[in-house]
Formats: sequence, structure tokens, C-alpha cells
Amino acid sequence: MNNLIISIYIFISFILMYNLENKSIILYLLLIFQLMMFGFNLYVLLKRKNIKISKDIFLILLITIFSLIFNMDTLGNYIINIVLIFNIYILTKYRWNYVYKRIFLYANIFNIINMFLYKYSTRIYGAPKVILGYTLPKILVPQIWVASLSLIAVYSLFSINLIKNKLLKIFIVLLSLSLIIVAGKFTTILALLIAGIIYLLNLKFFLLSSKKMLKYTLKAMLTICFCSPFIFYYFTIVYNEFLNTKVVDVSSLFSGRHLLWIDYINYIYDNKFQILVGNGFFSDEKKISYLLHPHNQYLTIFYTLGILGFIIYYLFYLKVIDESIKIKKQYPNLFMILIIIIFEMCGDDYFILTINPLNLIIIFLIHNSKYNINSEQILKNRKKYIKEN
Repeated sequence: MNNLIISIYIFISFILMYNLENKSIILYLLLIFQLMMFGFNLYVLLKRKNIKISKDIFLILLITIFSLIFNMDTLGNYIINIVLIFNIYILTKYRWNYVYKRIFLYANIFNIINMFLYKYSTRIYGAPKVILGYTLPKILVPQIWVASLSLIAVYSLFSINLIKNKLLKIFIVLLSLSLIIVAGKFTTILALLIAGIIYLLNLKFFLLSSKKMLKYTLKAMLTICFCSPFIFYYFTIVYNEFLNTKVVDVSSLFSGRHLLWIDYINYIYDNKFQILVGNGFFSDEKKISYLLHPHNQYLTIFYTLGILGFIIYYLFYLKVIDESIKIKKQYPNLFMILIIIIFEMCGDDYFILTINPLNLIIIFLIHNSKYNINSEQILKNRKKYIKEN
């Protein structure tokens, strides 16, 4: 795959995170690139007779196709998702290093753009969130959603692994943290704090210093996050049943998401057959709650692909955790971002079943990191051989 095409593809993916007037044009442009890349990748692999897809990715594609058979009304969304997963898998397998560097380069560029947006654009002051007596402000700009802005800032923050200049590192850290705090997205701030605590506890002489303990901790964390909407759902039932009162103070903490989770889980349980095959992608024709999506990626997976898809993605993320621990020393930024994404997915659902590839690229970079490490080792061996001879 040509470097220019990859660069444009990633650049457009960042552009898509903004609230532009003609956003549909950007969306169709990204879709065209997706289809072009899919055709090219498939042609090259067939020509080489080298179509090798890992078992995890094969199962994800298989369950998506299985769910598609029973939800033909959202055929287009399924095709886009299948093409997206295939493209990202191939890109991060054969062009790992280039994709890795390009993601963080563009994150820095767009993070600086966001700084200027805050300085010169109209500011919107959202409702502040009160957490344990502290008021968390929320300052927005109309050109970008707070979730997208926070995520770009997170990627930019962890790009410092690739930066050698100390002054530039300090600037990037201060800028990213400032934007994250000003944006006031509680999920991102909490996820960042938890990722930092886990990383510190993993240092020598600390609680999670052993790989085994770290692995168990992260997998337990993943399990809780995957089940988060259902845990809350049943907690609400038990709480109301035995205490005969409504759960208090959750509306502020979850920003109304708890109502979405209850509505969507009730809908899933009311359609028993769909639990197995999924309900398909969201559409305007099927209004389940006051929003068209439940603001929880794990619940979205269950709703869209059914329980089989839910299990397959859970097993996939377990393996991604294993890979992240293996590369933690070499790529601590990917390790940290994975933890943040796992927590962010509890409060948002634009990570997996979407047309925008950015967040999925990070997951696949970790999943396919072994290919880059093998390539680097081969390169080192070649250089050593040339030097010795």
C-alpha cells in the first residue's frame, strides 16, 4: 500500500471527528478510500496467494456476516464494518511502523488545531459535573465534539514516546492535559487516572510488578467493563426491590446514560431470538430510547451482533491485553491507550462498530505488534550480517 494513500486515509479519519458543515462529503470520501483499499489489498493478497488471517479476526468477520444474514435492513453498515476490519488488519500487519508513526503525528497536528479553536472560536459552557464535592467544568467549541477532542488529546499526549526534543515533549504534555481538563469529559479524565495508577503500580517493587498479576488485573477490569451496563441494570433492580427507592445521584454521574442502558437492555430481552443473532446496526426507523445509540460500546456490540458477537469481541480483547503486556516496555504508549479505551468504551460507542477507523487502528496495532517486532528483528539480523561480512 502506497504511503501517500495511507497518510490521506488516516488524515481523513481525523477530519471526520469534526463537526463540519459538509461532513457527509468527508464521510463519502473516507468510504471511497475504504473500498479502494479493500480492492487493492484483496487483489495483492490473491495475486501472492497469501491470504492469512488470524483466527481472532476470522471469527469477528464470521460473526458479523452471520448477524448480517438476519439483519439485511442494515446491509450497508455491515459491509462497511467488514471492509473496515479487513483493511485495518492488513494495514497494521504489513505497514505497522508507518501507520503507528502517522497516527501520532496527525494527533499532534490536530491537537494544536484544537488549541487554536479554543482560543479563537466561540466557547460553549456546558453543565458542569460535580464529583465528590468538586466541580468539573465543561467548555466546548462547536467545531468538535468533546469526546473527539479529548481522544485526540490523549493520542497526542502519548505521542511523546516518538519525540526526542525535551521542550517539545513538555509542550505536548501541557497542551494535551490542558485540553482534557478544559473539555471536562469525566470518562476520559477517570480513564487517564486509572491508566496512570495501573502503570505506576506495575513499576518494580509495586503491587502489579509481576506480569501474571498485571494480566489478571487487566482481564478482571476488562470483564467488569464489558458487563458494565448489565451490572448497573441488575444493581438498579436489586436496589429498587429491596430498598423500595430509586437509585440516587446517577443522573449526574452517568449524564443520562443509565436510562439508555435500561431501555436498550429491556429491548434486547424482549426480542429473545435477536439475543443470538443481534439486532443489526442502529437506524432512524428503530427508535428504542431518547438516543439512537446506548452510549456504551459493549452494549452496542451485544445489541448489534448478539451474544456470540459479544463473546467473540471479549475473547479478542483478552488476547489484545496479552499482547499489550508483551510490548509494554517497548511501546508503553499503546499499553496506556488500551487501558483508556477499555474504560472509554463504557461511556461511548464510536470505537468498533463505526466507519471511523482511528480507535480500531490502535487496538489492531497492539494485536499485530508481533509482525512489527519480527520485522525489526529481521532487519537487525540483516544489518549485523552485512557488518560482519
